[in-house]
Amino acid sequence: MLSVNGYVQGLTLGMGLIIAIGPKDAYVIRQSLLGRHLLVMMGICIGADIVLIALGTLGLGTVVARHDWVMQAAAIGGALFLCWHGLAALRSAMGEIAVPDLSNGSDISLRQVVRGTCVMSFLNPLALLDSGLLIGVISGTKPENERLGFAVGAISASVVWFSLLIGGARVVAPLFRMPVMWKVLDFTIAAIMFIMAFVTVHSVLAAGGGN
Repeated sequence: MLSVNGYVQGLTLGMGLIIAIGPKDAYVIRQSLLGRHLLVMMGICIGADIVLIALGTLGLGTVVARHDWVMQAAAIGGALFLCWHGLAALRSAMGEIAVPDLSNGSDISLRQVVRGTCVMSFLNPLALLDSGLLIGVISGTKPENERLGFAVGAISASVVWFSLLIGGARVVAPLFRMPVMWKVLDFTIAAIMFIMAFVTVHSVLAAGGGN
């Protein structure tokens, strides 16, 4: 039987970690606006979180947490990943506007969507840090009878978030028939990526200074 207390704590922590526009979320938003292979993309996003959260709560997060350099490397890798994604969004925003045909989606194939979603889910240091390591570390501090509920709560947060993200993007998709909206989206994503990169690096430096 699931622990209600563990579930609520996992759900709360999961929402706090997952509800932040990172590279994976930005990718999901863009693909959702285009309306291509949404159920497949959502399934991969949620499935990846289930795998990472399960690994973390089964002990991987606790083992990794014993080695500070691994956590720091993941954070620095995440910051670099954010900068790379931010630069790509900034370059897109400053380039010529090419509005996709939202009535027919785009020429993006199922294989491209699967590959892109898997890269953003499994090769994204931030996703590994949040879903795999941090949730796993915190799960290790819970009583054994609460850990399953905690993991299910964190997974529920992923389900809710990606459902809202994809559904919300589809609702506002008509606005993106206006070319300027794509520039606004790219500039916003770039700004968020750079801010998150700065915060990530700052947190690593602050943690190092405290040791």
